[in-house]
Amino acid sequence: MSKGGNQVSTTSIDPQIKAAFLQNFGQAQNVAEALPIQQFAGYNPLYQAGEQQVVNQSLTPFSGADINAFMNPYQEDVINRSLGDIESSRQMQDIRDRQAATQAKAFGGSRQGVQSSLTNAAALKQAADLSANMRNQGYGQAAQLAQYARGQNIAGGQNVLALGGARQAFEQQQLDAIRNIGLQKLGIVQSSLGASPANLGGSVSTPYSRNVGAGLLGGALAGSQLAGLSGGAIGGGEGAAIGALLGLIG
Repeated sequence: MSKGGNQVSTTSIDPQIKAAFLQNFGQAQNVAEALPIQQFAGYNPLYQAGEQQVVNQSLTPFSGADINAFMNPYQEDVINRSLGDIESSRQMQDIRDRQAATQAKAFGGSRQGVQSSLTNAAALKQAADLSANMRNQGYGQAAQLAQYARGQNIAGGQNVLALGGARQAFEQQQLDAIRNIGLQKLGIVQSSLGASPANLGGSVSTPYSRNVGAGLLGGALAGSQLAGLSGGAIGGGEGAAIGALLGLIG
């Protein structure tokens, strides 16, 4: 309690709030001491598999073996049949040439030989061109398929890599959630009390003043009584005046 000017101030702590605050503080200390070391989720097997596939496909040079794997297995059959058709056409043309030479009475002559050579040369050229074009087309298609497959392998590895990363992130969230259980409980308590209670202490003010009239009257009465006790040394009026003065000062 302190006396200052015209009021009295009293400061006190609510025992219940203080006890709750101390209990909250003790729980915070217990949580801090029991808080385990933060753990980190390891690499997910899917993540590792996807990463390995992307690395392997990216670092492996593109070779003819990749293209041969996509060559049409029926290409040679198609070429052989086409060459057979060309040969059939050549033979039919040779027969027509012989018939024409016979009609012209030039069978077996140089003219027939020249015509036969031209027919054979044309057939051979057609067969060679057809075979080369078909093989070139087959090789180009196989190369495109091999390149597409390489890209698909890399994309597939990246998808698996992303899936493994998502699972790894989920495992990390689980580890963090388990670790933060104590902090969550503490947070609920702190949300109701607060780290520092607002009503830890309070001040109560009460008026403090003097009744001047009552002081004068009481002093005068006491002074008159004092004059009576003095045996006439102090007059009644003088005693009242002295008592009133003391009442005003006191």
